Amino acid sequence: MGKFEDYGILAEQYYVENQLPISAIAKKLHLTDKTLHDWKIKGHWEDKRKDYLTSQCSCNKNLYELVRLLTEKAVAEIRTNGNYPDAAALNFIGKMADKLPKIKNFEENEVNELMTKLSEKENTKNEDMKLKIAESINAKLMGMGES
Repeated sequence: MGKFEDYGILAEQYYVENQLPISAIAKKLHLTDKTLHDWKIKGHWEDKRKDYLTSQCSCNKNLYELVRLLTEKAVAEIRTNGNYPDAAALNFIGKMADKLPKIKNFEENEVNELMTKLSEKENTKNEDMKLKIAESINAKLMGMGES
C-alpha cells in the first residue's frame, strides 16, 4: 500500500475538520509538507474545509433557532394551557440554554478580535477573512469540550 492509502483520509480529516496546518499534519504523520500539499491540491481540501466550516456555522445558527422556537412554544403553551413541555424537550432546552450564550458571546468576541486584526492587513480578501474567522472559532470550540 502507498502513503495515501495509509494516511490520506486521516490527513484530510486533520486538515478539513481539525484545521491543522500542513506542517503539523506532516509532523504528526511523519510525511513531508510537499506530499501533503500535493494531496491537498488533488483532493480539493481547501474547498472541503470551507464547506465544512460553512456547515458548522449553519449548524450553530440552526441550533440557536431550534432552541429559540422550542422555548417560545413552551412558554406559549404554559401561558395558554398551563401545560409544560415533555421531559425530553425541557432537558434539551436546559442543556442548550447554558451553552448557547457562552458560544454566542465567544463567537462575537472572536469575530470582533479577528476582524480588527485582519482589517489591518492591506491585501486581505473578504472571503479569506471569513474563512480565517470561521477556522479560528471552530478550532477553539472544538477544544472547549463539554462543560
